[in-house]
Amino acid sequence: MENKLAEMITNEHKGMLEFSCTEAAVLDEAVKEAPVFYKLLGEARFRLVRNNKFELVFVHLTEDWMRHAKINLKEINFTDGIDIKVSWNEAENFLSVKGKHDAEYTTVKAVQMDN
Repeated sequence: MENKLAEMITNEHKGMLEFSCTEAAVLDEAVKEAPVFYKLLGEARFRLVRNNKFELVFVHLTEDWMRHAKINLKEINFTDGIDIKVSWNEAENFLSVKGKHDAEYTTVKAVQMDN
């Protein structure tokens, strides 16, 4: 899944990915860290990972700044998998997650830190 998702990122300045995730490693709290995708494109780096705190973290890094957004998966009904949306443009980034049976996404705007 990791490589297929990374291939879908074709524009470093603006884009969106929407996909479902049922990867056992991503949804297993016993696994310390589980990468979802990593992409180096032009001067930008994109990374989506489930960290050791069971948070899904979206990172977009350029020469000038880093943006990151995170959502605690323990607050999502992830039993049957999750639906994920990530979006980015020159002004802002967003991460949205919902459980397969949930109607609404939980959405967070990325925090930007200038380099």
